[in-house]
Amino acid sequence: MTGSGDMYPICQGAWRFRIRQDGPAMTLDAARSIEPTRRLRRMPSLDGVRTIAVIFTSLIHLVPNAVPGGFIGVDMFFVLSGFLITSLLIGEWDRHGRIALGRFYVRRARRLLPAVLLLSLVFTVTAVLLDHSTRNLVVTAVTDAGLLTYTLNWAGVLQHDVPWQVDHLWSLSVEEQFYLLWPLVLIVLLPRVRRTTLMWITGLAAAGSVLLQAVSFLAWHSVNISYLASPLRAEGILLGCLLAQWYCWRRAENSLTAVAQARWIPAVALLGLLVAALTLPLDGTVSYVGGMAVATVLAAALVWSLVGKETLGRLDDPVTRLLRSRPMTAIGRRSYSIYLWQNFMAWALTPSLAGTWAWIPANVVATLACAEVSYRFVERRFWRPDVPAKGTPAPSSHRAVDTSGRLEAAPLTRTGPESA
Repeated sequence: MTGSGDMYPICQGAWRFRIRQDGPAMTLDAARSIEPTRRLRRMPSLDGVRTIAVIFTSLIHLVPNAVPGGFIGVDMFFVLSGFLITSLLIGEWDRHGRIALGRFYVRRARRLLPAVLLLSLVFTVTAVLLDHSTRNLVVTAVTDAGLLTYTLNWAGVLQHDVPWQVDHLWSLSVEEQFYLLWPLVLIVLLPRVRRTTLMWITGLAAAGSVLLQAVSFLAWHSVNISYLASPLRAEGILLGCLLAQWYCWRRAENSLTAVAQARWIPAVALLGLLVAALTLPLDGTVSYVGGMAVATVLAAALVWSLVGKETLGRLDDPVTRLLRSRPMTAIGRRSYSIYLWQNFMAWALTPSLAGTWAWIPANVVATLACAEVSYRFVERRFWRPDVPAKGTPAPSSHRAVDTSGRLEAAPLTRTGPESA
């Protein structure tokens, strides 16, 4: 067969699949040589975005009246996660012609579960010691089950009260439910549809999630449903997935160059996110009918501009320099553990310090201390970036020019899907 849009059977390894091309018949290797997939590189400024996100989520728990829209930090995490993980999945497909599902799921479990297990253990012990009642034992057991199976968000949707110490971990459930399905979607669609079609599907799915969230809130006025239900919170992850497709498949090169050259985009996007964090109410119609969507687009604009700057080496604007600074990247690498422990420490310190001048400083110190222990002795113990085989040169830490002549950032290390 010849002509645009024909389907060609390709066999590679143990996987048999069909690849669709936008032009004349060609082999998989020829297709790659014509339009090489860009590999994800290390981007320190994205760790800085994580720091901003975790500050927002911490402040809404500590001072909700001052920062009512701090929940947009979750949307920032979602966009980052979708971009980073999808970039690696696309890269794996391009290199090997398949996505190793088992390896992907094991990597996710090694990255996320150990730290959650530690928090779950501490939560269970303190809950049982403080209250021996049968009801509390049942609530604790059900909560632990929700934590470890990543279904905690549905307890909230069903109007069950989740203990304050861990109720913020609904977002992990939304993410992992998404990543249970997303690799399967890619495996099914990548060999069967054009890349442009997949990008349209991803974008329309994101728009559909926004629409469903607005309709559900207008219909039921339920924060539990509209804020916690996975299909209604997928827009941020999907938007990140779309950015990954643009980036890896080089489908928005003019945009990437433009945002890299524009010094004002990170500052404006960050300012917009700050305004959203200070004004959007968690229970207000404006948040669900456009507010969260705008914040998610601002987060995507921030991420995309930073990706452009990191890729093309335009790192001279003040916001990018700030986000790439050592303190911001160090906190960003620990943002997962900080996010896990922030509510528990606020709960623990509430009886003695709530309402006093020491409330915020004590929470910051206690949360950072717990997060450091978790990061150093749990996260890093069970998760290691892939180590090159013996005799294989380690990737350079310097920027390099790729085969198309574009300046690429240094190879990705910590800021990857495992860190999302």
